[in-house]
Amino acid sequence: MFERLTKYAGKLADRNMNVEFGGGTFGLEDFVDDFYELDGFADTSYFETLERHSIDTSEGIDSCDIDHGDIDLIRACITWCVRGDRFCDGLLAAQARSGFLDRCLSRLKELDES
Repeated sequence: MFERLTKYAGKLADRNMNVEFGGGTFGLEDFVDDFYELDGFADTSYFETLERHSIDTSEGIDSCDIDHGDIDLIRACITWCVRGDRFCDGLLAAQARSGFLDRCLSRLKELDES
């Protein structure tokens, strides 16, 4: 169901993401395009979803327990990363470099296959 995104699991942290271009991060455009093209995946109320899971976004969401997260939490975290990059250039690349985005995508793949 989510193969369009899970194909990136384990691959984003290794990509060259040092170049920022036009409000996005070069090297992640394909992922972002697939994110928006996966109908119904983006969580339009991701802040509320994160709040419901007791995630404080004021300091980022890296400490979130992705490994045990449900589908709603994973969707909200991925949406937070993608949407956040529109307001803070480089956020998506930072989340990819730190491995957070890969952890989200790996968990999404795990949930999708079960």
